[in-house]
Amino acid sequence: MKTFALLALSAMALGAPTNRRDIADAMGTLLNGVGSAAKDLFASGSKAKDASGAPVNTDTAPYSVLFAPAAPKDATDAFSNFANHVYGVSASLLGLSTAIGPEQIKALARIGYAHEVLEAIEAGKMESEASTANSPALQALIKNTPCVNNGFKLAELDPTPQNALYVAQQICIVRDALILPNILEMGKLSGAKNLIVFTPVGPMLGQGAVAVQQPGSELVLAAQKALGCSE
Repeated sequence: MKTFALLALSAMALGAPTNRRDIADAMGTLLNGVGSAAKDLFASGSKAKDASGAPVNTDTAPYSVLFAPAAPKDATDAFSNFANHVYGVSASLLGLSTAIGPEQIKALARIGYAHEVLEAIEAGKMESEASTANSPALQALIKNTPCVNNGFKLAELDPTPQNALYVAQQICIVRDALILPNILEMGKLSGAKNLIVFTPVGPMLGQGAVAVQQPGSELVLAAQKALGCSE
């Protein structure tokens, strides 16, 4: 829990959006500027249900507001919130792969960055529900979440189409191999009842598509290095 709290604080210090107007502007750019695949992926994040089919965490504000949602009551609730932010990051990556203008690229980077930071809150709750402190899944998230945060900042600092696509590819290589599977594993370890297998985004990047890699492969190690999060 402490590790994720520190991770969230360090990420916030790098300059994620801090007011509702900035966030609303970025969200509008995201939804208006990307294709139907991203919109469908983004919308599906609000569909998490419990084992009985009932919506989870009905008191939670829509995650598109991009502020921490209602405090999760249990691991299932946390996984639902986590899924919302996962799909927000995925949609941002899809948008970056086709974005053209610098303002659109900056907005997409900021929206993805903020979603990634907020995932830490839900990860902390899932960690508290089970003995996962030393699990490989948790350690993989701790090690590789900075890859995503760093990548979004790199996209914002150099908002060109070529760099945006490159950053999206590098993030997806790391995220598809080491983050998405381990979010699911954390959900299993914590006892969440609404588990979702998250769709890898790399193969969806159009002409810049990248296949899902095995952990430890040369491409994964190179992507970690490019994003400044290698050991």
